[in-house]
Amino acid sequence: MKQLVELQKQAKQFEDLHTEIIVVYREERSGVDGLKRIKAGSKTTFTLALDLDKKSSGAYSPKKPDFSNYVIDRTGVIRKILPGTKVRRASADQLLKAVKKIQTTNPES
Repeated sequence: MKQLVELQKQAKQFEDLHTEIIVVYREERSGVDGLKRIKAGSKTTFTLALDLDKKSSGAYSPKKPDFSNYVIDRTGVIRKILPGTKVRRASADQLLKAVKKIQTTNPES
């Protein structure tokens, strides 16, 4: 949840870059109720999704467990992978930097 709170603090910057943040949980056993608690606790405005069976997210990160962050363009192509661990995830600054670089080098992405 720490990463989510940090991302929320920079939500306006992501919005200004026309970037949508979607956080996919694959280990939230409390299901939708758990996501509601996370959303309320972090006060996030980002989309939270649940993929316990890893049908969708497994296409991007088949390893288990994987706490990397993926910057995916609007066509579904992974443009950047920011490695992470359960304890240490990519920072909002790292994600913003990756998005800016991708938008500069691939304006249509």
